[in-house]
Amino acid sequence: MREGEGTAEARKGGFRKEIGFWSVVFLAVGAILGPAVAFTPVSVLADGGPAGILSWLIAFFLILPVAFVYAELGSTWPKAGGVGYYAYKGNGPLVGVLNGWGAYIGYTLASASIIIALVEYLSYFFPSLYSNGNLTPLGIGVAAVGILLIYVINIMRIKRLAEINNGLTVLTLLLLAIMIVGLGLHFNPSYLNDPKFGGFMPLGITGVFLATSATIYGYGGFRQPVDYAEELKDPGKSLPRAILMTLIIVFVVYVLESLVFAGTVDWSYLGITPGNWAGLSNLAYPYVSASEALGLTLIAVVAMILAIIASFKDGVIYFGGASRVAYALSNYDYAFPRFLNRMSSKGIPIAATTLSLIISLLFLALFPSFSSIFSLVVDGLLLSYAPGAVSLAVLRKISPDVRRPYKLPAFTVTAPLAFVVSALMIFWSGWQETSVLVTTALIGMVFLAFYHRYKGVSKDEIKYGIWLPLYMVAVLAISYSSSSYFGGQGYLPFPLDNMVFILVTLGFYFWGYKSGVALLRKRGVYD
Repeated sequence: MREGEGTAEARKGGFRKEIGFWSVVFLAVGAILGPAVAFTPVSVLADGGPAGILSWLIAFFLILPVAFVYAELGSTWPKAGGVGYYAYKGNGPLVGVLNGWGAYIGYTLASASIIIALVEYLSYFFPSLYSNGNLTPLGIGVAAVGILLIYVINIMRIKRLAEINNGLTVLTLLLLAIMIVGLGLHFNPSYLNDPKFGGFMPLGITGVFLATSATIYGYGGFRQPVDYAEELKDPGKSLPRAILMTLIIVFVVYVLESLVFAGTVDWSYLGITPGNWAGLSNLAYPYVSASEALGLTLIAVVAMILAIIASFKDGVIYFGGASRVAYALSNYDYAFPRFLNRMSSKGIPIAATTLSLIISLLFLALFPSFSSIFSLVVDGLLLSYAPGAVSLAVLRKISPDVRRPYKLPAFTVTAPLAFVVSALMIFWSGWQETSVLVTTALIGMVFLAFYHRYKGVSKDEIKYGIWLPLYMVAVLAISYSSSSYFGGQGYLPFPLDNMVFILVTLGFYFWGYKSGVALLRKRGVYD
């Protein structure tokens, strides 16, 4: 058995390759266009005014190298829960555990938080579900039913899950089109550069930069198909094309959403001083409010139904992703208990899926509000993006002759760029979130005990994996010292804080690359 290939017992049930190209596209589009469609395009305007719309384009190009790192990894080694596999394969158990744990916590929390958001949106129609910033007991009960329904969908054959997601994603896009057209008919282009509202760039170039630090998160769901890669009919062909198509579709949707809101904003109806773009961040239901201001009651209802459907669909996708990452951490990484690699007769990781149900219900009970859990979701997910770029470079060096259906162009430049962009996503989340992220991630090191039980942790594996926990400490220190824009103490003013962070990050990238190569050579692993 080759390194990290899993066990025959786990493969006995077998994943079913039933996801075709368009289902891959809808899986990624569906993962991105979740609860965020209801507020992120307006948050961009709150950060940068109308010029904040440019940040969607900037973030699009920044996320491309990150996306195509995972396109190469996923098409070359199509593994269920791939994000929990590649870091282990390229950099050993310490990096693998930290990366996989971050992804698992992020995905599992995402499922719970998304359903909480769904019930908060439902409270627009049924106020008894939500009160004083938290779900009521009735709201918690409705959310629990939602999580159970997601579980039922996730234990079906993957073909059925894909069909359900296809329908929900198409419906989401249709409702988005209705909302955008409805508001767009009242679009006033002069609002985008009206001196009374501060002009096109009321917050200067800094506002555009801050908006970019928000918009880049909006593309993050592109990676979900990678975690379902073992179930794709032809991952070598479908995965890279689907990821690119997804990013283009989402870019267009987000830009149009931001445009129609900026061009129809009614400051007096919203109760905000004209030109106070930052005040938009306080709106509970921005598109509902914008529609009601124009007397478009039907469009307001469409906007709320859109948020509910988009949230539920997102919960289905991330729940499945969490289950597959838990499976990978058990079957390939030996970091979770071995029973979690058990498969059902329908080709579903049933033990890992049931674990996701239990944890989601637990988080629902502990954190009955979207805002209380969302930063934890972001923290967990962000940590898991960066190591992929290092693993890709290591595996290019160690296994140059492996057939790669897709290869990241100019990887000696684009891989470190992807690592920097992924790391900036952590840094830009701010000091408060970063401090929680590092603490949460380091807790994941306890799962090395499972690896040690099954495989034994060697000194070399610690030596060549220590760069990642040390990098997390460095991120923590720079974040604490950063400017107030990112919640820091101001010891490093903007943009010096970002420059220092990028230089330190590049140093750790090359340390991680050399460590991974050295570890795999010592193991004699050449795939």
